[in-house]
Amino acid sequence: MTTTTSWNWPSRVLATAGLALIPWIFALAWVAGEHPVAWIGLDVMEATGLIGTGLLLARCDPRRVAAAPATAVLLTVDAWFDVLTADPGTVLTAILMAACLELPLAALCTAVAWDALPALPRQVRNQLPGRRAGAGRR
Repeated sequence: MTTTTSWNWPSRVLATAGLALIPWIFALAWVAGEHPVAWIGLDVMEATGLIGTGLLLARCDPRRVAAAPATAVLLTVDAWFDVLTADPGTVLTAILMAACLELPLAALCTAVAWDALPALPRQVRNQLPGRRAGAGRR
């Protein structure tokens, strides 16, 4: 693991998106309707995942291979629940937020995880689901 930090555009986008969620979380605390703890908790986990993935990516830390897909799942679930639980007057806003923010960030997290796979040690890569025993060895 390296201690050098190199802020490329994906790491900046992810960390900035996570930081931007913080004021939203406080605003949500005032306006959240049903199940406010669930919605706030989900957004706190998303912010943590986005900031963490951005930092891990900036540091070229192979642990991003775990943080990035977990964050992608959280963002996708949030988009899904936002659209499904939206009132008729807010469904368009929920769809736009999902299409323009949550799902593109989830796709970026997925790309970060996919790109990080070669950085994993060979022993770990060979234990991934779908890999045959001995695959990748010469």
